[in-house]
Amino acid sequence: MKNIFKIIFSSLLLALVVSCEDDDRIMLNETSAATLAVDNNTVILDNTTPLVDALKFNYTLPVYNPSVVPSYFIEFSIKGNNFTKTEVLSAPSDVKSVSITHKALNDLLLNLGAKPGEATSIDVRFKSMFNGQTNYYSNVLNLTITPFVSLKNLYLVGGATESGWENNAHNVPLFRDPVNVNKFYYTGYFAADGFKMLEKLGEWHPQWGLTAGNITVSNLDGTNEPGAFTVPTAGYYTFVIDINAKTYSLNPYNVTSAPYTTVGIIGSSTPGGWDNDEDMTASALNPHIWRIENISLTPGEAKFRANNNWDVNWGGDTPFSGTASVGGSNIPVNEAGKYDVFFNDLDGKYVFIKK
Repeated sequence: MKNIFKIIFSSLLLALVVSCEDDDRIMLNETSAATLAVDNNTVILDNTTPLVDALKFNYTLPVYNPSVVPSYFIEFSIKGNNFTKTEVLSAPSDVKSVSITHKALNDLLLNLGAKPGEATSIDVRFKSMFNGQTNYYSNVLNLTITPFVSLKNLYLVGGATESGWENNAHNVPLFRDPVNVNKFYYTGYFAADGFKMLEKLGEWHPQWGLTAGNITVSNLDGTNEPGAFTVPTAGYYTFVIDINAKTYSLNPYNVTSAPYTTVGIIGSSTPGGWDNDEDMTASALNPHIWRIENISLTPGEAKFRANNNWDVNWGGDTPFSGTASVGGSNIPVNEAGKYDVFFNDLDGKYVFIKK
């Protein structure tokens, strides 16, 4: 009799386990699999419109049996990798579409290993996931996307600069070339000491400097930290560095012009429009370098001018950074947002850094 009860109990336990396993197993109704479509199969990403949508994906959701609420993603991979290395974009279930901006898509592609400036074939599919284990996929789209180089900023730090060895003390940036975004310029006063460059205010790494006379950059964890560039004698210098070509120069600069009393930014993109300047502040060590921090700009145009009138004004034709000339054209401002803006009245260089 005991054996009979054991057999009955074991059978019931097995049935319960099988039943639970069946409840946990998610079966996709293949007649209602997810589908994915996109509004453009070929895209050249543009660093001048980082917040503008580059692609819009539309999709239909799969039907599960039994009914569950999974997580949905758009999954990206370089063609030929069979999705072994992927980046994902969350996909909402209510609107059944999702867009991605030029900058977000660019960052995603660079993380996958795509090369800036080169057209890259990308496989894209819709992924539905339940409990982090059960995955189902849609049809695969093949897109051709050309990424751009993300704009980098370099801030001066060190005893030769007015910020000293502080990494978040209104450090002055170098002025980025508008065409070769790996090339930077700075003309100003240096004390007889050393300096390095930081990529982010408030963070010591990545940090650019010299190792055995060669340009190097530290790792995010602080390893491989370089030494400083040396300024032999206090004075005005022009410093030029190309962080891709690993070249630099530091040459004396002869200052002949006197500092301006005031310099401001003005234009349709500024709070005062074309009627009122937004006053900038001169650097304590460099009276020819002007800044304004956290200024709210809207899409439009801007210029710099001295002494609150149009007798001396500067303009340029490239957004984000460039070289302004006296009486030059209006500087395009393509995106709304908070900016730190810097202008050097010695060489006309300017940079708009979006916060």
